[in-house]
Amino acid sequence: MLRAKRRLLAVTTGVLAVGAWISAAQSQTVSVDAATLEQLQQIIQQQQQQLQQQFDQLKSQAGTINALEQRLNQLEEDSRETKAAAAEAKEAAEEAVVTMQSPAPGRESSRVVSADNPDKIKLAISGQINRALNVAADGRDTKAYFVDNDVSNSRVRFVGTGNITPDTLLGTRMEIAFSPNNSFDVSQDDESTDDFIDVRKVEAYARNDSYGQFLFGKGQAAGDDTAEFDLSLVAGPIMYSGVADPVGGLFFTADDELTGLTVGDAFFNFDGDRQDRVRYDTPVVGPGLQLSASAGDDQRYDVALNWGGDYGDWTGVEVGPFTTLGAVSFQDPSEDDVDWRVAGSFSGLHNPTGLSLTVSGGMESFDEGDDPYNLYGKIGWDQSFFSIGDTGFGVDFTYSENVSAENDEGTSFGFAAIQLLEDYGTELYAQFRVFDLDRDDSPAVDEIYVGTVGTRVKF
Repeated sequence: MLRAKRRLLAVTTGVLAVGAWISAAQSQTVSVDAATLEQLQQIIQQQQQQLQQQFDQLKSQAGTINALEQRLNQLEEDSRETKAAAAEAKEAAEEAVVTMQSPAPGRESSRVVSADNPDKIKLAISGQINRALNVAADGRDTKAYFVDNDVSNSRVRFVGTGNITPDTLLGTRMEIAFSPNNSFDVSQDDESTDDFIDVRKVEAYARNDSYGQFLFGKGQAAGDDTAEFDLSLVAGPIMYSGVADPVGGLFFTADDELTGLTVGDAFFNFDGDRQDRVRYDTPVVGPGLQLSASAGDDQRYDVALNWGGDYGDWTGVEVGPFTTLGAVSFQDPSEDDVDWRVAGSFSGLHNPTGLSLTVSGGMESFDEGDDPYNLYGKIGWDQSFFSIGDTGFGVDFTYSENVSAENDEGTSFGFAAIQLLEDYGTELYAQFRVFDLDRDDSPAVDEIYVGTVGTRVKF
């Protein structure tokens, strides 16, 4: 528009100059012939026509510019409205901690996720399903058993967290196992057991990395997991020091008869447990050292020293090309004839090759008789063969004495494999295992051979 105005000013200036020249010529006593005068009149007419054309063009351009300015204003208004709508949508999404289902006729609405104070408290829901098929040969029969795998049973958890200061986290945790046909209950004479429902955790906690963590309620005692630290992939859903868990309810047989002695009775890693307790975890010292202590119901007490546990996250500590993880605990289980219990484990993973070595051990001190103990070792190998997720393998061996009875010796070895489907939170696994129990005073029992396939899906 400014360029058009400049052009109009130039044309007008030219016309005025010609007019002034003619007036000057007429005022002077100079003779002008008719041809020259006619030529000058033609020039003036041409300038006037050009001026009119420029004016018409300017008028048209002014209308176009006005329309463009109106369109620009409308776009700016639409942009402001869009930004406002996006901000409202973001705010609504952030405040959507409370989500309502459409109520059925005659029923109250059901809250899927809820928080009384969504601005301060965040609620997370997660869980898993772990289903397996065991095919077991016990020396008498070979049967298939459909189970919920007690290595890491099916469960759901609710975790509410909020920061009371920038450095202090206040949280609550509720975790419940829903385990139909739990593998530690299923046996040869009871292949379809009652549903196993276990309240695993109901606790409140406060955590500050400068002062540590305090927990109150039902949850892990300080000694829980200390015999089970394991960095191999197969440890998660199927193969770890608790070798009995996938088939713990199966009975050993002798002379084609069930003995009443289960795999779970004969093999135990002496790990701690969950209980109603108070627990304190110190801050992590150095690269990964942490001390924990708990006092629980029935006068049970635990103390544990963890390396790389990081408040139960099992993150491990990098030492050169290795990731390391370990723990040791001392427990007073408050059981008849048991003075104390110790348990510990250590796992090292060579990051470049994916090879890992895991060892575990535990024992109890009895008032009378020989003390029971358990030793466990495993070699693992994890690789990324496929784009869908990592692949893992494991070979393990366990040896125990006096666990089910004095002078009993138990051995078990197994091979396991796992394939992760990382985009779907899914693990596919398989295991073959042998259980052998030598008894001193009782009739010899048959070995148990078990093949397991299963899947764990996390959500």
